[in-house]
Amino acid sequence: MGGCLARSSFTVNKQTTDNDCVRTQPIIFSVVDAELMLKDAEVGTYLLYKDYETERIYLSIRVSNRIRHHRILEVENLFYLDKQPYPYLDSIIFYHRKHKLRGIKLKQRAQFSARVVKAFTVRVTEQNGNYLAPPSAFGHVSWHGSTDSLMTSSSATS
Repeated sequence: MGGCLARSSFTVNKQTTDNDCVRTQPIIFSVVDAELMLKDAEVGTYLLYKDYETERIYLSIRVSNRIRHHRILEVENLFYLDKQPYPYLDSIIFYHRKHKLRGIKLKQRAQFSARVVKAFTVRVTEQNGNYLAPPSAFGHVSWHGSTDSLMTSSSATS
């Protein structure tokens, strides 16, 4: 269990669990992936992310029978959600854990699985023209502390 830095008091609370910590920077994700990730989640599960295509910040929340997406605007170092200003992104999360946002309180941050992250990464790299080669394409690779000493099976024989 780690501590969580609270912006309001600037103290570290050792009693705070990792689930209570708030991600202050949105992750890079997409609206479609947020829908897929939250479709089977509990009511009140949320995800704060920046859409990789539009670069807009969203707070997506699982409500009773659907996923609701709230766009967050950043204007002059303030973040706006439903015309309400907040000084930080995490202050939006802290506030709506205690106060309802259109009838629902935020309960828990969505948990990422390795499968979800890999699927997103593969799709994005394919769309932007990059190719994510499988590890077997690199042959045997040995790492020795830095990239300067990267040795592959083909370079080790020469």
